[in-house]
Amino acid sequence: MSRLPRQYNLKKLYANEGKLNRYIRLTVGKNRGIGDLIWHEIILGIGGFLPGLIGFVYRNIVYSLCFREFSRGCFIGGHVTLRCPSQIRLSDRVTIDDYSQLIATSNCSAAIVIEDGSFVRSYAMINAGPPDGFVRIGANCSIGQGSILYGNGGLNIGNNVMIAGQCFIVASSHNHEDCEIPMSEQGFSTRGIEIEDNVWIGAGAKILDGVTIGRGAIIGANAVVNRSVPKNARVGGVPARTL
Repeated sequence: MSRLPRQYNLKKLYANEGKLNRYIRLTVGKNRGIGDLIWHEIILGIGGFLPGLIGFVYRNIVYSLCFREFSRGCFIGGHVTLRCPSQIRLSDRVTIDDYSQLIATSNCSAAIVIEDGSFVRSYAMINAGPPDGFVRIGANCSIGQGSILYGNGGLNIGNNVMIAGQCFIVASSHNHEDCEIPMSEQGFSTRGIEIEDNVWIGAGAKILDGVTIGRGAIIGANAVVNRSVPKNARVGGVPARTL
């Protein structure tokens, strides 16, 4: 799928933002106040550190009452980082394991969506990505331990997708055309990533911006995927090629 790139420069976009406003935006969302910040930090501060069954019951009941899009049927482990939780939707039987991070800092109201029966394993990070990125994960998916997903340009993951541990999926790329300006000041471009149903991504694979992975494809361990993969294809290597 061909996509026209979108250009962003967060340093310029938020150049006049004060420290407190930045903290509020990154923690509870844009256009929120100090009251929202205090309320969120109390709820999450208590829930994040409660151990065992007490913590499970607290998070199951209190989180679903405070954050409307959290199903009572989802499981959230201990020490889970939740940024802008009002912009996260967790459906029934979703599991977010200990020490995972869900960072929904974005202008998108549904910045992170995880559908029924999906499992995010410990130490994984899902970051919607400012200013208006999103990550949408279908039903019965698994995100492996320590994997990192960035959705700056939009990351859509279908149903029954298996992503092994230590994978890196990033829907953006740094600009670097002007040699006279540090790359860190040139902003970034985004095209978005599409991962269709029933895909298996092996451990340590990297999926780069602008890629579509077709239904039923298998990506080998440690592959670097910089171009789209047809349905039912088997690819591996650096860069990834058909096996």
